[in-house]
Amino acid sequence: MTFDRRWAYLLAASFAVVVLLGQLPRLDRWTEERRESARAAFTPQRVEALSDDVLVDALISLPLEPRLSRVSWNHDILSVDLKIAPGTDPERTFWMDAAELVRLAYGTSSNVRGLLIRVFEEEDGKRRLLLAADTRASDWPDFREEDLRRARLGLEPEWDGKLRLSWTAAGERARRNFAKS
Repeated sequence: MTFDRRWAYLLAASFAVVVLLGQLPRLDRWTEERRESARAAFTPQRVEALSDDVLVDALISLPLEPRLSRVSWNHDILSVDLKIAPGTDPERTFWMDAAELVRLAYGTSSNVRGLLIRVFEEEDGKRRLLLAADTRASDWPDFREEDLRRARLGLEPEWDGKLRLSWTAAGERARRNFAKS
């Protein structure tokens, strides 16, 4: 009788293994669906028009050198505050980031009327404004991606006149100090 019982246990265990092996494809599909949904949640969306809903997606896709300090979207005006580390070349960093922000505002997005950029240096808990820049959509009637090439290298671009720049005294000092080093 014990011999029969052992065979019954073995048969039941074998049956359970076969049923579980049959469920593996379903488990694989379920796992892949979970991965896709997690990936979709953390993948930035393609942005064609800025709004409060897609502002974060638009900005995290940009390769900005300094850290974003503050961003505001108000009445079709994008305002961005950038923070650079002391000892960083403010001019080179600004042109590289300005190119990316201009591309977002006037190349990728269709509804930005103005772009305001401020660059701060933070040291010992104190923020110093180095420069402020502004530009309007009307300054870019013939936006071309290839015009951004020089600025992406950190060089002053041909379109620098389209950005109204104001360097502060602290910004001018930082430029001179970096040029000397």
